[in-house]
Amino acid sequence: MREADLDAVLEITNEAFRGLVEKNTGRRPKGPLFASSLGRYRRDVDPHGCHVAVSGDEVVGANFSVLRGTLGWFGPLAVRPDAQGLGIAQRLVTECLRAAEQRGVRLMGLETLANSPQHVHLYLKLGFRPSWTGISFRGEVRDGQMPRGVDVDGAIPKLDYLYPGYDATNDARATRAAKVGVTLTDGDGLAICHYVNTLWTDTSIVYMPLIVAPDRKTFDSLLRAVEAVAREQGKGHVVTQVPGASWTTQEALLEHGYESGGAALRMKRGDNLDYDAGSIYYCDDWH
Repeated sequence: MREADLDAVLEITNEAFRGLVEKNTGRRPKGPLFASSLGRYRRDVDPHGCHVAVSGDEVVGANFSVLRGTLGWFGPLAVRPDAQGLGIAQRLVTECLRAAEQRGVRLMGLETLANSPQHVHLYLKLGFRPSWTGISFRGEVRDGQMPRGVDVDGAIPKLDYLYPGYDATNDARATRAAKVGVTLTDGDGLAICHYVNTLWTDTSIVYMPLIVAPDRKTFDSLLRAVEAVAREQGKGHVVTQVPGASWTTQEALLEHGYESGGAALRMKRGDNLDYDAGSIYYCDDWH
């Protein structure tokens, strides 16, 4: 994926997902579904893993990738409506997997709609298992100050305690370079906070694509720090995505007054598929 492709990629991604929503709900959304900064930010996170499919001189499909050391995920994956059914999506995913494996990735994942048989079938063919979920959580920004001990845009801690080789440096670097948010660290814990949305078009929220904390105290501190940033930016809510197996994280968010929203089917292939079912406090975004 090149810089010159990004406008076409965003158009195709919006159009493909408008069609998917219409197929599943009977209602076709108007306007863009994804933030205008999606392509540029995701390409900056993993330039070697984001790909386009080209027919002649026209982009007809696109796929984004995010690599966090030895763990990665991909999406949104989109094919222009008039080019669907030609195997383009499978080729895009296959190339993404090849590029990831060349760089030492041991686990790949994705999120999709459980009621979309064609998507589930595609990923099953490519070796992914459909046994997990990702659950959205949303909470109101509360009053309070930035907790003591939290470092803004400081050094990124090692996160090997979550998954061997896990590394969020690329996310942190891209967040800072694009000026879309900040990173927050507290000891061995890390949160990434986006106040310029890099996924959805909702400008009233702060999006938290990642938080990793070894214990409840660190998680609570980082969550309050994210809310402090949201308050400074005039945002009303914090939104994040939690692995369905991470009960400790869900319970903590509920105790903080967050509410659970929709769930997506989470599919994985590789080593240590149930890494997120332990006692680590962990939110991540596989959209």
